[in-house]
Amino acid sequence: MRFLHTADWHLGKNLRARSRLDEQEQALQEVLDIASREKIDCLLMAGDLFDSHAPSAEAERVAYGFFAELSGRHITAVFIAGNHDHPGRLGALEPLLGRMQIHVRSHIRPPSEGGIVEIEVKNERARIAVMPWVPEHKLINAELMMGAQADRSVAYAERMSLMMESLCEAFTEDGVNILMGHLYVMGAVASGTERAVHLSQPYALTAQRFPPFAAYAALGHLHRPQQIDAPCPALYSGSLLQLDFGEEGQQKRVVIVDAKAGKKARMESVPLSSGRALRTVKAAMAELERRAAELTSGDLLRVIVPLDKPQPGISQKLRQLLPDAIDVEVELPRPPGENAEAEAVRLLRPDELFERYYQSERECETPPELMDAFRKLYQEALDASR
Repeated sequence: MRFLHTADWHLGKNLRARSRLDEQEQALQEVLDIASREKIDCLLMAGDLFDSHAPSAEAERVAYGFFAELSGRHITAVFIAGNHDHPGRLGALEPLLGRMQIHVRSHIRPPSEGGIVEIEVKNERARIAVMPWVPEHKLINAELMMGAQADRSVAYAERMSLMMESLCEAFTEDGVNILMGHLYVMGAVASGTERAVHLSQPYALTAQRFPPFAAYAALGHLHRPQQIDAPCPALYSGSLLQLDFGEEGQQKRVVIVDAKAGKKARMESVPLSSGRALRTVKAAMAELERRAAELTSGDLLRVIVPLDKPQPGISQKLRQLLPDAIDVEVELPRPPGENAEAEAVRLLRPDELFERYYQSERECETPPELMDAFRKLYQEALDASR
């Protein structure tokens, strides 16, 4: 069987208030063309279909137009909810999209209740174990549904690993076994454009817990394309476009997966050409003026201008000179007393800042249960703001 693995579309995501929906739509058209050209049997979309729990109507039009076109080309699809998706909204569409052979899984489920999606093509059968994103505050509900018996004091990653193993017990020797999950795997490299709170140590699954008898593991969550050292072939396909400047220079792709029963899959990366590249330019104002024609070639820019002292109106002048400048940063001499420690603090995640604050105030280690409560509240605040 032939699969196309993709993930992290983040449809509707803007870049500094600039819509990129036209780029996202062009990239999805390119994915459709690749799927047809490569004679794909099933598309695997490993989460973060949308960027927001409440996507715009235009973002939904692009997403469901894609799946309608995919169905029209007689290509099956399986897609799961990621941490940016609203599981209830996606779950409501399951009966409708299922009639089009577009299989949605918004919540983790036992194998007998949809946790295993079976696909049959050309007298071959695939069994796809699906692991949508499970928020930490929903973990107990997920375990009850799966019948898991993990100790509640055990970390998130261990409890997720137990549920993964429970799902994969339904794999068979006479079919193609695929694991698909929106997961953070220990040792994988983030781009800095993902939600930092979901990349902390408690969320990190160990790749060695992946099932060795799976033909392939299709992963979503991290935006950098990469392969994971695991007992089975395991890849993050990466995001559809360069979403922010942390992904600058990354070649985006989809992964073509050829799999047969009882064998490890063969993978091929197919680069995507759609979407505008992101580029950082650091130069003095005079040089930027000299290079203006070159810098309006189509890339979206982050422009850094070193100055000896503040110059009022510099940002507006630069944006007039370079219409594709998304970010404009002025680099001034560092004030006396600002040191490397202050710079390091600015790079800390919210949970790391809280932990540092607690330790400085109480002069003791932060209790793990307090850190768990902080991450939960922080995530709830993020969700409520979307």
